[in-house]
Formats: sequence, C-alpha cells, structure tokens
Amino acid sequence: MIYLPNRGSQRQRVVKIKNSPDSFTNKLSGKIVQILVGRLKKGIDSGQIISLRTKKILSYEEFLPTYNLLERITEENKEVLVKVYEMNIIVEITKEFRNKELLDIFELKEELCSEAEEHIKKYNIEKFLESYTVFCFSDYDNPDEFVKNNKKILGRLLRGQYEDVPEEYIEELIENKLKYSDKDLIILDWDNGIILDKNEDFWEEVDIIELACVRVLNLRVFDYILSERIKYLLQLKLDKLGYFRLRKVSKEVYAQRISYISYLDSVESVLILYGDRYYAELYETLCEIFYVPDWIKRVEKKLEMINDIYSILKEHMVEYYNLILEGTIVALIFIEIIFALL
Repeated sequence: MIYLPNRGSQRQRVVKIKNSPDSFTNKLSGKIVQILVGRLKKGIDSGQIISLRTKKILSYEEFLPTYNLLERITEENKEVLVKVYEMNIIVEITKEFRNKELLDIFELKEELCSEAEEHIKKYNIEKFLESYTVFCFSDYDNPDEFVKNNKKILGRLLRGQYEDVPEEYIEELIENKLKYSDKDLIILDWDNGIILDKNEDFWEEVDIIELACVRVLNLRVFDYILSERIKYLLQLKLDKLGYFRLRKVSKEVYAQRISYISYLDSVESVLILYGDRYYAELYETLCEIFYVPDWIKRVEKKLEMINDIYSILKEHMVEYYNLILEGTIVALIFIEIIFALL
C-alpha cells in the first residue's frame, strides 16, 4: 500500500524473469486502473466539479463526496484523470490491455506507476503517497469459474510477484471475496485488487478504493505531524523557560490541539455511509486491509500525549504564577513596612 518511487530494481528483476525458461504463459485481457493519492500542502479550488460514479440512481446522491476535476487526458485505450478531493489529489490512470502475459501486465503496471508519479509531481504535496492498482476483467461467462480457472495468475497479480504464490494465500483471498450480484466479483489485497464485472462498470468500486486510500494517507500524514510536534515539545526544557516563553508555548499547544482535533474530524469525514450494504462492506474491508483502526489508535495515542504535555505546561504556568504572586505579595509587604518606618 505504501508507495515506493524507486522501481529500478523491480524492472531489472522483471526483465531477468522474462528471459527465463519458466515464463508464465496464461494470457488475459482487461483494464488496469492505477491509483496514486497525495495530500496537498495548499488547497486547490479550480476545476470542474464531478460526483462519485454510481451504478444506480441513489436518493442520497447530494450527500456523497464531490471532486474537482483538474485534468482529463484521453488517448487510445488510455485515460488519465487528475482530481482533488478536499486536500487530497488523486491521479487515476486507466489502460486497456489485450492478450497479455503476466510479465507484460507487470511491466504495464510499472509504466503506469511512473506516469502517475510524473503527474502528481506537478503539484505541491506532502512527502507521503499511497498507491493502489486495480485489475479489471469483463471477458468471462461466470465470475467464480473465471477465478477458479485463473487463480494462479490472479494470485500473482494480487501479490504483485511473478513467483509461485502459496495456495493458502490464494484460497484465503478468494474466500473473502465480495459480490454485488452473481455477475460480478471483487477480491482485495494490500496494494492490488481484482474486479470482475460483465458490464465493465468498475468505477464505483474504484471510487471507494480511492476514498479508502485517502483516509489511510491522511492518517499517516497526521501521525507524522503529531510525531514531529511531540519530538519538538519533548526537547524543550520547561523548567528553564521563562514565564513569557512558557506562556507563548502553552498558547501554541492549545491552538494546535484545536487544529489537530479539527484535522482528525476532517480525516474521518471520508467515511461514507452508503445506503447499499455491499459498498459499506467494501469500504470497511478496505479499511481493515489498510490497518486504518491501528492508524487511528496511533493518532489518538499521540493526541493524548499532546494533551498530557499541555497539562504539564499549564502546571508550570500555575507554578510560575504562584511564584510571581508570592513575590508580589512579599514586595508589597516590604513596601508597606518601609512606608511605615518613614
């Protein structure tokens, strides 16, 4: 799931395997949807407003998220979309392939990953990125039979490796598949997914995958921000700070606590409550695969640390205030004594 920009060694490995005598000969036709998600440092408001792609008319469409479409590039058998959702930028590249072997599909995926990276580099983004690849197929009679007949190559696509994949791994993924109807099927893993749909209507699932990527990316960014702030605050020697410096730091931490809570609320607002059980289950499954509950716990723990540091700052402030108050009282008494003696 975490995006790794350096793929040179992977390409060399693919070329080496392609020249080996053990080449995998199954050929597939379908589409690759390469997703790359980043977080903008500054918001972008321009662009055509577009809604989530849905398979059916929904009574609550006005409550679903909307995007700003910044760029659409259409070429033969390929389309590139660059869109913004709140503070996140999403690059989505769809490429059709015909009668491709596994290694050819892997190479195509690498090309699309590099292209997505080039598009996202145009924007002012944070250093963290999330990448996900969806392999979409529609040329089949029965989705379960298609998976059964191609489970070895599908397992390798999901695992992102050319070598044999353990049978237990494949069976576990197949067992946890999701279905909207008898004509379609979706299988998900850490950074790759497979969607089967006879009507080539993959896009609502793709949108939900993107929203899940947005959620986990924002939590990762937030976790990093909190870690850096905690590191800075722990380096401060509070007992050596003067009253006014301590007061300034205390105000900063208080303001940051408010902004952090607001940030977390905006991150968690990505959770969409679909009226359709299938899509709600799909979103929750993705969040479990991406360890979103664990990221939330990490963030909440660091927010508690920020609160503890703020409490310590307040205690130091009270101590300073009491010392100043006591010193003022002593000074006033001393002045009264002097005036009384005059």
